[in-house]
Amino acid sequence: MSSSTVRTPRPYPLLESAPAAAALALVSGLLNAWTFGQIGTFATVQSGNLLSIGYFVAEGDPSRVLAAAASVLSFALGSFLCTLVVLWRARTGRGYSVEVLLCEVIALAALALASVTGAVGPEWIAGAISFVAGVQGNAFHRETGMLYGNIAVTSVVQMAASLLARAAGRTIASDGEPHLRPAAAYTSVLVAFAAGGGIGFALDRAWSCASIVGAAAVLGILLLIARSAHGAVDPSQNAPTP
Repeated sequence: MSSSTVRTPRPYPLLESAPAAAALALVSGLLNAWTFGQIGTFATVQSGNLLSIGYFVAEGDPSRVLAAAASVLSFALGSFLCTLVVLWRARTGRGYSVEVLLCEVIALAALALASVTGAVGPEWIAGAISFVAGVQGNAFHRETGMLYGNIAVTSVVQMAASLLARAAGRTIASDGEPHLRPAAAYTSVLVAFAAGGGIGFALDRAWSCASIVGAAAVLGILLLIARSAHGAVDPSQNAPTP
């Protein structure tokens, strides 16, 4: 084999790469667009749902309280069950990313169909989307050992600003670590998350479940890439977060 065809191993698993992180953040934005546009809850931003619970309690609107609480609980259940799957797969020495991505694609396709046919009310679909978001958030929540905008948007904003400040202030004090590359990765994730929301809202104006279909399509592409990838695919679940 010539030197030009030798594959260089990736320095980290596929689904810890910045492009994968941005793709998953795009999916999160699309899912949030549907749930927020339909019933005013967030699929992934549970801090927003918790704040909504307090607000609607004060407003005396129990139906909105229930909707926001259901999103939080559904997300938590998805995270809980996904953790058990990850632990079980780790015990047997098997990867989990391909199976999780496949389940997400199937679930979102079914939810899009339910939305189109009106077989299930939007509040139930939103709860199921939050469950899927919880699974995704727990399975794929790192970019090179760092939290990313799949779920932790506030942390991403903070880290992007902090890393940019460290780069700008290197003449004041420097730790010798690179800062611009991870800052750019965090920024790309934020842009993808916002783009997912904007694209999702625009698509849903033309077709009520387009954002769900779009999210399934992005996950489907990630699934195909993960299935054919060489080297490690699963994120390093126990990598330290700076």
